Amino acid sequence: MTTDKFILTHGAALQAKYGSPGLTKIEMAVRTLIKSDAKRGISTRLLCLDRAADMAPYGGPVPATKSTGRDVKLAVDKLCAAEAPHYLMLLGGPDIVPLVPLQNPAFGPNGDDDKTVPSDLPYACAAPYSTDPSRFMGPTRVVGRLPDLIGAKQPRLLIRFLNAAARAKPLPRSAYESAFSLSAEIWHQSTE
Repeated sequence: MTTDKFILTHGAALQAKYGSPGLTKIEMAVRTLIKSDAKRGISTRLLCLDRAADMAPYGGPVPATKSTGRDVKLAVDKLCAAEAPHYLMLLGGPDIVPLVPLQNPAFGPNGDDDKTVPSDLPYACAAPYSTDPSRFMGPTRVVGRLPDLIGAKQPRLLIRFLNAAARAKPLPRSAYESAFSLSAEIWHQSTE
């Protein structure tokens, strides 16, 4: 059976953050989402990027301790090469599934103060790992993140998000046809 959507997370990081009881609650909420997806005709599977059994078909797990954006990008690329899923959902904030620190092209004395921009964009692209944002101009993967709060001790928010995703009902296409955008004044030049 083909898997349409993979939910990707780091089990050891979730357990370190929320303990075994918290991890159990998260896994129960993920199972509810998987069942809801099945009713929508979407085959969904949870993969813990750090678990050898989950990642054996895709070149092995990411480090169980502190994984990097490079580690996760390599794992995502191997998974997508083997499975070609329609959707990838990153489960947890950047302390669970790290972001890739892209070089900020707007950094400089007359621009932005941030040297890097943490991003999930590289996970959406087939190009190999890099911190150069120009390498990721053509996303070919649908990637979303269901975040939790950095520093949280209880997984309440993450479970609430998972339950909301499980209850979600699709809207008709017409609901998405009009567009609205909002930007900050400091980003005026790049937004244009």
